[in-house]
Amino acid sequence: MSAILPLLGGLLLGRFVRPRIAVPVQAALYLVAAVLLIITAPEHGASHTKGAMLSLVLAPLAALTFFLGTLWRRRSQRSAAGA
Repeated sequence: MSAILPLLGGLLLGRFVRPRIAVPVQAALYLVAAVLLIITAPEHGASHTKGAMLSLVLAPLAALTFFLGTLWRRRSQRSAAGA
């Protein structure tokens, strides 16, 4: 469940927050999610190593959602300027 933080947060940060502020916040959201994934992995029947592997997979996905949010913002700004 904590993996949703950087995914949804990245999309919304990319859309509504300036990149100077959004990038450090996105990094902090990823850090929180990664730590929670690693720490709680044994409680879900996995090892800490599997939690670390999952957090490594989460990194590019979080970056992708942030990029998609940025594209969303640019498209909405272009459509608002054209209207």
